[in-house]
Amino acid sequence: MEILHWVHENVTRLHVAVGSCGLLLFWIPVVTRKGNLNHKKFGRYFAIVMYAVGFSGITVTTLDLLFPLAMHAPDIDLEPARAAAFSREVRDFALFLFSISLLVLLSTRHGWLTVQGKEDRRALREPIHLGLCAALIVAGLGLSVNGLATGSILFVLFGVFEIYTSASCLYFALKPTTRAKEWWTEHLNGLIASGIAAYTAFFVFGGLNFLSDVFGDTVRGYSILLWVAPGVIGGIAIAYQTRKYRLLFERPPG
Repeated sequence: MEILHWVHENVTRLHVAVGSCGLLLFWIPVVTRKGNLNHKKFGRYFAIVMYAVGFSGITVTTLDLLFPLAMHAPDIDLEPARAAAFSREVRDFALFLFSISLLVLLSTRHGWLTVQGKEDRRALREPIHLGLCAALIVAGLGLSVNGLATGSILFVLFGVFEIYTSASCLYFALKPTTRAKEWWTEHLNGLIASGIAAYTAFFVFGGLNFLSDVFGDTVRGYSILLWVAPGVIGGIAIAYQTRKYRLLFERPPG
C-alpha cells in the first residue's frame, strides 16, 4: 500500500503542474488567429497537456475511490464511524474529479480528431472514442445521482453537463450527414469544454483557497458561483460560437 500512496502523491503533483500549464495554454489558441502556425502549435501543446491532466486525474481518483483512507489518512487511526464518513467524503469528490478527467479526455480528443479528420468522421467512430462517450455518460449519471443524494448542486449540474457533452459527441460521430464545415464548430466546442473542465477543477480544488488568500474569506461566500461560472460562461461561448459559424458557413456565396 505504501507504493500506491507514493504513486498517488507524485501523480497528484504531476496533475497539479500540468493542470496549471493547461489553464494558461488554453488562452493562446483562443486569442491567436485560427489556422496560423502559432494557433496550431499551441493548440497541439494544449491537447498534449490536457491528455496528461486527464490520465493523471483518472489515476489519482481511481486510487481515491478504491483506497480513500490509505491515500488520505494512512497513519491516522480513526473510529469506525469517522472512518466511514471520511471515506464517503473522499469518494464523493473523487467521483467528481474522475468524471471531470473523463470529460477532459473526451472533449480534448473530440476537438482534436474533428479538426484532423474534418469531413471524415471515421476516427470518431472507433471503439476507443465511442467507449469514452459511454464512460462519460455513466460517470455523469453517477455524479448526478450522487449530487441528488448529497444535496450538491454542483455535482448535479456538472453531471448533466457531462451527459449532454458526451451525447453531443456521439450524435456528431454517428449521424448520417453533417452541415457545412460542422467539424469546425465541433473542434471549438470540444476544446472549450476541455477548458470548462480544467477551470472548474481549479476553482473547486485549490483555486478557492488561492483567491481567499488574495481577497479574504468573503470569496468563500460565493464559492458555488465560482464553481459553476466556468460551465455557464463556457456554455454561452459554445452556443455563441456554434450559431456564429453555422450562419457564416451556411450563408449563400455572393
